[in-house]
Amino acid sequence: MVMIFAHEKVREYLLEHGIVYSFRKNHPKTSDGVRKQIGDDWANAKRGGKKIADIHITPMQTLNLMNVGLVLTRYAQESGFYLGHGQVDAAVDEWVKAIENLNSGYIPAGWIYKVEIREAS
Repeated sequence: MVMIFAHEKVREYLLEHGIVYSFRKNHPKTSDGVRKQIGDDWANAKRGGKKIADIHITPMQTLNLMNVGLVLTRYAQESGFYLGHGQVDAAVDEWVKAIENLNSGYIPAGWIYKVEIREAS
């Protein structure tokens, strides 16, 4: 099952650095909300788009309204939103806005995933 990287900053960070932390809302068909396909997978930029990378997906931490600031702060520097120079708060703010834009203006419960580019098998 493909992982889509529609947000340009996140996609570019992954392709440039070989790693990115990405939020995904809870999967409705699993008891813990973790997406069904973890481990080796592949990525694209849009639904039905061509493959941009082979990836390895690791679930890291749950995220919800109660812990959103704390969790995103932990992973912000490798999220694609971090501009450097200690501007973690600005990265978290931009990440929150991106999550809200993809989820009808709210932050759903979900997971932070570590996504790493891997060599094609």
